[in-house]
Amino acid sequence: MDQPWLTITLIMAAGAVALGISILRLALGRRRALHRLGVRGVRTRGEVARNARREGPTIHPPQVRYKAPPVDHPDAPPTQTYRRTPLNHESHPLSAGVPVVLRYDPRDPRRVVVAHTKDGRPGMVSYSAGANLTWGVFFVLFGVAMGVWAFI
Repeated sequence: MDQPWLTITLIMAAGAVALGISILRLALGRRRALHRLGVRGVRTRGEVARNARREGPTIHPPQVRYKAPPVDHPDAPPTQTYRRTPLNHESHPLSAGVPVVLRYDPRDPRRVVVAHTKDGRPGMVSYSAGANLTWGVFFVLFGVAMGVWAFI
């Protein structure tokens, strides 16, 4: 083999493209989960109030706590505290005490989706659909550029 660097570069480029595609598939699936709300929603902050738990044969999903206006008063200040299960709870690793950014339906603040999580504890995973989408596009473009560069 006269040029082992070419083979190594092409393998690394294919790996970067494959990694980017897998990140994009996950990010797009989770981003689609945000559309369950049906409207753009109003952004607010909250926290995970309770972990997912099992009581006998029943599994209860995690709940988030957040402040929003009272039901049927969308123009009122966000004084009502809600404790609800998000519509996209299966898309995120939600642990009690983790701060989250939510979007709620202004017509019915009880309907909520998790936009992203932010966990500062070591070893815990933070999630942001926009950041994951950006990283996926970066790795795909980086792999393609590396492959083109190898032949120039």
